[in-house]
Amino acid sequence: MRSFLKGRKLWRYITGDITLPQKVTDETDKKYIDRLEDWDSKNHQIITWFRNTSIPSIHLQFGRYETAKEVWDLLAARYTTSDLSSQYQLWEELHNLKQERGESITSFYAKMEAIWDQLALSEPTFNDTADIGKYIEYRDKMRLIQFLMALTDDFEPCRASLLHQSPLPTLDSALSRLLSDETRLGLLKPQRDTTVAAAINKFPLSKRGQKHCRHCNKYGHALYECSLVECHKCKQKGHIAPNCTSLPQRSDQWKTQSKPNQSSKPVVAAAAANEDTSVHPSIGNLETLLRQMISSSSTSTALPTIPGSTDGTDSWDRP
Repeated sequence: MRSFLKGRKLWRYITGDITLPQKVTDETDKKYIDRLEDWDSKNHQIITWFRNTSIPSIHLQFGRYETAKEVWDLLAARYTTSDLSSQYQLWEELHNLKQERGESITSFYAKMEAIWDQLALSEPTFNDTADIGKYIEYRDKMRLIQFLMALTDDFEPCRASLLHQSPLPTLDSALSRLLSDETRLGLLKPQRDTTVAAAINKFPLSKRGQKHCRHCNKYGHALYECSLVECHKCKQKGHIAPNCTSLPQRSDQWKTQSKPNQSSKPVVAAAAANEDTSVHPSIGNLETLLRQMISSSSTSTALPTIPGSTDGTDSWDRP
């Protein structure tokens, strides 16, 4: 919310730097009313944002306040987690936070940075500029150590190199080194196919190589052999529809479809035999074939008419 208000140049309404305008001596009424309306509009706009971003039990308390600063002070005084129990919870969460396998450096750093920001609300304030600089330097050093301790063992060489540097690198420079090392490790180590590994590990080692039924999820038999599977044709258990014997089947079609390799061999052999006899046909065979075609033309209209001579001799038989 702080960044949101600062981005719209409204943060000074929260801090109290911009207050309710007062009419000056040489100011006209119209100009004063315009300034007053402009301030009141932005003030209630901020209150509306507070109301829309909070739960009903909280924003119902805003009714008795007129300025955004008063609402902000209420939220800061009542809901700021700076007590010892909140700090204990945050420190415990920070101590238990560890990088997971496959988690990127950027994602893990964002988690840790969120806890650091909440702990920063309870940090002491300093008036001396030198003291502030020393404290920030010490705090960043502790954050670097916390971050390096929570990384996986894959970054051990880079972690050891950073800790042995003198002076100790800043958190930003160490983060840059870790990101480069993460890229290098990703290039050197091929990514495992977790999908294939999960599929392999799904089956017990002692059961691999055995039949597995997808219906009852048991080993030792296949789906078509399962005693619990139900045929959708006869509604009986113990077989599937392609193996059902209670309904008539078209035997010719079933044999043709089930044994395509066996049925194709005689056809190929017959075709080869016919091809051998029809490459160089004899005169007698051609004459017999033509007579059969002419005699069948009277009963079938599908065959074309073979033209011939009027004297009864064929064109191919002429001298």
